[in-house]
Amino acid sequence: MVIGESLRTTLTEIWAHKMRSTLTLFGVVLGTMAVVTMVSLIEAVKVEIWNGIDSLGLRGVLFVSTETPTSNLDVKRAHLSEGLRRQDAAGLVESSEQISSAAPVSFSQQVVAWGDASQSVRITGTTRQYAVVFDRKAEEGRYICDLDVERRRRVVVIGHFLAEDLFHGRDAVGQWVRIGNHRFEVVGVGERVGNEMINDGWSRREMEGATIPLTTMQGLYGGGERIPLLMVKAANTDNLSQLFAHLKNRLWRQHNRVEDFEIENVAQEILEAEEQIDEQLRGWTIVLFAISAISLVVGGVGIFSVLQISLAERLYEIGLRKSIGAEDRDILLQFLIEAIFLSAIGAVIGFFVAVGLCAFAGQFFEAGLPISGFAVLLAIIFAISIGLLAGIYPSLRAARLTPVEALAG
Repeated sequence: MVIGESLRTTLTEIWAHKMRSTLTLFGVVLGTMAVVTMVSLIEAVKVEIWNGIDSLGLRGVLFVSTETPTSNLDVKRAHLSEGLRRQDAAGLVESSEQISSAAPVSFSQQVVAWGDASQSVRITGTTRQYAVVFDRKAEEGRYICDLDVERRRRVVVIGHFLAEDLFHGRDAVGQWVRIGNHRFEVVGVGERVGNEMINDGWSRREMEGATIPLTTMQGLYGGGERIPLLMVKAANTDNLSQLFAHLKNRLWRQHNRVEDFEIENVAQEILEAEEQIDEQLRGWTIVLFAISAISLVVGGVGIFSVLQISLAERLYEIGLRKSIGAEDRDILLQFLIEAIFLSAIGAVIGFFVAVGLCAFAGQFFEAGLPISGFAVLLAIIFAISIGLLAGIYPSLRAARLTPVEALAG
């Protein structure tokens, strides 16, 4: 029997038992939908996490902070070191091609006011290199530039959240705000960094605070030439341990062999965290796929049961066809096509249901929830394979019947 005729017979049989076929499809639909949705969800979560980490700007960044000497020798020699200074940043960049940029940073807690609105926030004093290290861009206006630092300008880039708190949606650039007892012109509004899944205290305080030139900070709010923090950006993350050792040795020599600083290898911590997250997400993918696949197996059991019932109902038809010359492979092919067709229909319906669910869930993700092509392929192949396996026994049983056995019922 040709495939086309087998397909027509299959469609006729499915249409004749619409309710039974619909109930049989339910397990396959549910399983396909679950596989596609769950795997796509895991992929979307992964993208959301990676995007969040990227926007924080911490890849390849090392923090160098001021630290009180602890060893007896360092305590005795502490007076020989000038501590962390702006000049250290330039010295580090010149010392190695592994360092792409470095930014000196100082802090002060001040009240920022505009009109009747005010907030007590962290003010960050830094240079243009801060935006380079963290890959920051102004959402409105511009960022701190070299001329601002050289001329000790009273300009400020206010954080994303601070702009909302003070200006409530109005244009902030060009306005004058008061920071402590001094007036500053707003030249920019910082971008929002991180997302709902990934955020850190540093970035949060940056978005809630404001950034001014380092020299202006030192002149107006004290602190002298010493700075509490240096941000160092690695040119690449291939050999962070070597860079860490270089930084430690270079600063030790720049500080007259006094270890009055501490280096935090944030870049390495980010890499390790990404590996852990990736491993956890792979585990969740396997678990969720296994749970979803159970529905497909249940659907396969349903197909098996329906074919067994169909075989019992069509014994007389099989006997007649065999008595007029139908071969075993024709009967086998008819039942296999019916099993595969049922599972394929269920897989297609399940796919479209998954598309709808992903479109709805996508509104809760910044990057949306795109359908995973891998998940679709996996679900359809698995669904059709389940249908094929479920149909093998009933098909073989039907094909092996003799005309006499079939006609006898």
